[in-house]
Amino acid sequence: MELVINEFQSPNGLIIELINTQSGEKAHILPECGGTLCQLFEHISLPGSGPIHQNALHPSALLAPWVNRVRNGNYSFQGRNYQLPITEPALGNAIHGFLARKAFQVIEKEILPDRAILVLQHVYAGDYPGFPFPFVFQLTYELHSNGHFFLRFEIANTGENQMPFAIGWHPYFSFPDTDLSDLEISFSPCSKFISDAQMIPLREEPVEYAEPVDLAKESLDNVFRLQASEFHTTTLTNKRTKSSLFIQQKIDDFPFLVVYAPENEACVAIEPMTANTDAFNTLDGLKTLAPEGKFLSTVEIWLKR
Repeated sequence: MELVINEFQSPNGLIIELINTQSGEKAHILPECGGTLCQLFEHISLPGSGPIHQNALHPSALLAPWVNRVRNGNYSFQGRNYQLPITEPALGNAIHGFLARKAFQVIEKEILPDRAILVLQHVYAGDYPGFPFPFVFQLTYELHSNGHFFLRFEIANTGENQMPFAIGWHPYFSFPDTDLSDLEISFSPCSKFISDAQMIPLREEPVEYAEPVDLAKESLDNVFRLQASEFHTTTLTNKRTKSSLFIQQKIDDFPFLVVYAPENEACVAIEPMTANTDAFNTLDGLKTLAPEGKFLSTVEIWLKR
């Protein structure tokens, strides 16, 4: 069978590998650290330094139950005020939720004729300071025989009250033996957000990119609101080899995108988000789940050589 699921130890912990032994396409997942996708084909990058659970750039991190930042870690929901721990001391914010480095349990591994499937789950009891809303989060990874990769996010409210939430994903993409100057990105925003000194959106400006953005000429580090459509596809292209990576998200579920090219790194963060930065305060994109309510959506990735 060409689709196989393997396990092996790495310096970061147990890796579960989904691999197409015929084509060589593979995905590596680290369950004990937020279900981090450590490798996809050869195009997931892990910039920064140190063990992945301490990496300040949060490569491939799951952002939940809030995305990016909550100003001063403080928010109100349904008439009550909550204080989250300040996890970005330099700017005084709560950053990136708290699931990125939590252990996930393997609840399913399955090989079907056309796909390899891995399902991970984290049960949250409602005990993180400032977020007393229990939930169950599942990550489902699928590597298909046609080379397409799917990552499904599913959250279920297991508490007795309504729950605010936002979900994002923080992967960095790259091409082997490629400099940032070789890359260009195509996507379809209708606006971008300019941040203040705390990296919280200060204002929204209309923007449109009729042509691909040449990352050798323009530096990007913004939250973008995407144009209305059913799906949005971001295309990252290696100008030298003419190969492209495609990342597709459903607009109703993920109407925001962060594009960020870190300094001195040959990679680009392309981050689908259900809500804007500081949505717990601005409500921009914030979703609410009723007791026993669920949200699920999928990001699809494929490569054209």
